[in-house]
Amino acid sequence: MWAPAQQRRLALEKQILEKSFHSVSCRWYNPQRMGETKVDADFTTNCGGRYTLRINIPSDFPNSCPDLLLVSGSKAIRKRNGEPLPEVSGSFHTLGKQDGYYELCHFRRDNWDMNNTLYLVFLKGRLWLEAFENHLKTGYDLDHYLKHMQ
Repeated sequence: MWAPAQQRRLALEKQILEKSFHSVSCRWYNPQRMGETKVDADFTTNCGGRYTLRINIPSDFPNSCPDLLLVSGSKAIRKRNGEPLPEVSGSFHTLGKQDGYYELCHFRRDNWDMNNTLYLVFLKGRLWLEAFENHLKTGYDLDHYLKHMQ
């Protein structure tokens, strides 16, 4: 069970997502179970690609950085040349796999600030999706479009 302060924060996060992503479908899973809460959001990129991103909310949220996963996509998650997306890659901003899904880099964990919101995490995920779609068109790695966190 989440602590009362965390429950208030998660309720605020839900309001922010509903207000900010009015055209994006967000689904909450296990909202009462500390360490098991997840939020999925469906995005359509500017090129028409459809993807689902998931945030796994850590048990000490908002004190630590949540994980951002690419859960599904309308296109096979492969590089432009047909090779699998690298699991861990600075040039593709991937951090490995979790439950079979790519974990996307969105914040440096050591620079996470408890004032960051889930909205901002999803927003950075959306930028990753746009960069990925551009990679599919041009062949440039994602770091051509996305800067690395300092």
